[in-house]
Order: sequence, then C-alpha cells, then structure tokens
Amino acid sequence: MGPPTTARPDDPDRRASRSFHPDADELLAHEDLWAVIAWNDDVTTFETVIKAFVDIFGHSPERAERLAWQIHRTGKAVVAVRPKAEAEDAVRRLHQRKIQATLDRA
Repeated sequence: MGPPTTARPDDPDRRASRSFHPDADELLAHEDLWAVIAWNDDVTTFETVIKAFVDIFGHSPERAERLAWQIHRTGKAVVAVRPKAEAEDAVRRLHQRKIQATLDRA
C-alpha cells in the first residue's frame, strides 16, 4: 500500500485509485465498520493466503500478495474493512481455509 493521500474525495487522481470507493465518506458515516485482521502462522502457504484474499475480498493478486508479505514480515495485517456482518462472514471464510483472522472495530 502506498502512503496516505491528502487528495480530496472528488480529486480525479484519487477517483482513479483502485482503493478509492466513491461512497467511502458515506459508508464511514453510516456503517458499523470492522477491520478484518489476518495473522501470520508457520503453516499456511502464501498461495493459500493470496487465493483466499482474491476470492473472499476481491483483491487483485498483486494486492493480495503485498498483504501476504506484510503479514509474513509484521505478524498481521488489516486485509479489509467491512460492515460487521460482512467482516464476520469473511473471518468465518478465512477460518474455513485455516487462515487465522480476527475482527477489530475500524
């Protein structure tokens, strides 16, 4: 992930960013958002983690790989921020793939 941007939400460069969601301000104002945190372990392969992030969150393979490396290097990473029900479902789906994950209020 790149450094935080100071661009306004209506800035064309920010709108072009893959990570910008046009309704982000509205979502943050009205949703109970939760961070999905994936944790490092000595068992799960990078391939498994990357595939899970692509399948479950719709991340690009490149973003999924960057997150996998962050988890490997630092022990954990916030891999998505979603409304509570979606975040809980994502953690359940990660657990089904034997990936350690937890929730924390965003």
